[in-house]
Amino acid sequence: PFSGLAILIAIVAVIVVADYTFFTVDPTEQALVLRFGKPVSDLIGTPGLHTRVPFIDSVVYIDKRILALDNERQEVLVAENQRLEVDAFVRYRIADPLLFYQSVFNVKGADAQLGGMPNSALRRTLSEASIVDIVRNRRDALMADIRDQVKAGAARFGLDIVDVRIKRADLPPENSEAVFRRMQAERQR
Repeated sequence: PFSGLAILIAIVAVIVVADYTFFTVDPTEQALVLRFGKPVSDLIGTPGLHTRVPFIDSVVYIDKRILALDNERQEVLVAENQRLEVDAFVRYRIADPLLFYQSVFNVKGADAQLGGMPNSALRRTLSEASIVDIVRNRRDALMADIRDQVKAGAARFGLDIVDVRIKRADLPPENSEAVFRRMQAERQR
């Protein structure tokens, strides 16, 4: 009975050590191996089974896919002091995993840092454009300008901005009703 218990304890110890020694990296992620918070080796970008020093090294997984950040609807003052409600989204990827980990730690931190950048870029760029430019005439140029502004700010967190787009640009409800009433009056005339 004692030797059976010793064998069982030895098997459990081997399993525990193996569990802390080996780790897997999925095809959609990359991994940083850290020893006491400092990177031990280069970024592991190949999927599969990898090793680390048990109980000393820790592994941080970083997504390789394109990530999305949807901004909440905001009211923007455009040219001629007209108000416009704008919904926008940002698509980004982690370009420098080590800088990303050191500056924002995870995707939630990246979203928090990135959240205000599109809002301020939208306000800066759209404040000089008319509603017709935003909706039709200069939309692509305005989006490129906003993307470049966000890209410059996001680079310091190890992020690469893939795209920034306006999903919707609507007049505030009170303005929409006024336009609708004016259209009705013109139609009745």
